[in-house]
Amino acid sequence: MSKALKIVMGITMLTGGIMAQKMTVHAAESNTRTGQAVRMNGTVSLASQVENNPAVKAAHYQVTQAVQALTMATTAVKTAMSDLQAAQTTLDAANKTLAKNQKIQTHMGVLKQAATDRHVKATKALDEQLATKKTSQTAVTTAQAAVTKSQAAVQVAQSNFDKDNSAANKVTLQTTQAKLETVQETLTAAQANLDKTNEHVMMAEEELANAKIEVSGTSRDFQMAQRDYDIVQPQAAVNQAKAAVTAKLQRVAGTQDQVVTAQRELSQAQAGLTTVRARTLATLTAAAEKPMTEKPVGERPVVSHSTGTSTSTNQSAAPQATPAKPTLNQSSSASVPTAQRVVTTQPRQATTVLRTTTSPAMAKPVTQQTVPTTATKTATLPQTGEQTNRVLTVLGFVLLAATSLFGFSKQQRRHKTTD
Repeated sequence: MSKALKIVMGITMLTGGIMAQKMTVHAAESNTRTGQAVRMNGTVSLASQVENNPAVKAAHYQVTQAVQALTMATTAVKTAMSDLQAAQTTLDAANKTLAKNQKIQTHMGVLKQAATDRHVKATKALDEQLATKKTSQTAVTTAQAAVTKSQAAVQVAQSNFDKDNSAANKVTLQTTQAKLETVQETLTAAQANLDKTNEHVMMAEEELANAKIEVSGTSRDFQMAQRDYDIVQPQAAVNQAKAAVTAKLQRVAGTQDQVVTAQRELSQAQAGLTTVRARTLATLTAAAEKPMTEKPVGERPVVSHSTGTSTSTNQSAAPQATPAKPTLNQSSSASVPTAQRVVTTQPRQATTVLRTTTSPAMAKPVTQQTVPTTATKTATLPQTGEQTNRVLTVLGFVLLAATSLFGFSKQQRRHKTTD
């Protein structure tokens, strides 16, 4: 054997060993996953049975209805809150408009009242000045009369003094002249007072005229304010907005009560679902873990009513000795129908079926009763004693490849030697 052939065979055997080791590890992992899948199949099947239970489905439906009711109630609350906010916005706008109009009207009313007060005050002042003017005019008239009288007396005294230069006439003349000067001063003062009073009267008349103008203007402005800045309609709008806000508040309170009720009903539905699930799971688990004291249906003998013999219905299993069963033609010690329970085995569940036998006293023939079974999907699992050795398979392929390579190289050497 050449050196190259030995190297090739060594590499081939090394590769085969590595492949065999990897296939062994892969087989072990596959077996592990298969076992886990088999173990999980029962759990998934049990959970599926719990969820498919009619009581659990009914509880699920109640929870769904409660969730929908809570969602609708929450949506109603949001809608009511939105409507309340819109109504509150409308109320604020109406209050703002009403406040503005009331402020304008109040200001115009204040101006009008001030003008009215000014008019009243100017009228009163004019009346007072007119009365003072009248008094001053009377004083001027009286002073003028006194001056005229004194002037006449002075003329008489002067005439008497001119006729008689006596001392008595001289004293009379001087006295009348002094009195004339006094009444003239009085007249001058009365005239000055009258002039001053006339000025005051003119000022009072001017003030009264201005007050009248102001009263007229403010009255017109107040009327325009009442027309352009009406408070009747804004007040009605405010009242309407207040009523709308009150109604929206009541609506919000009602929807909030509906939310509380829906939450309570949802909690009750969820609690009921949890209880039903637990009860159903406990029932199925107890039924699945209950020890099988009787043989399954597939291994129980079937009684032949015509011959009275029993045959095994398990054709796939190895033949086993079946105990003798009393036939229906034999006499029985019981005179009433007896119930026999037949249990069918399925993965993690048990189905109980009642089958009755008839007393020999009854003359009617008894037909064989078939037991309904649930169709389940069977999985191909390793049987007892069955093994898959992938290492031997790989080694066989390696040896076959090495032998073929050895024969090929030997044939080549033979051809070289012949040549």
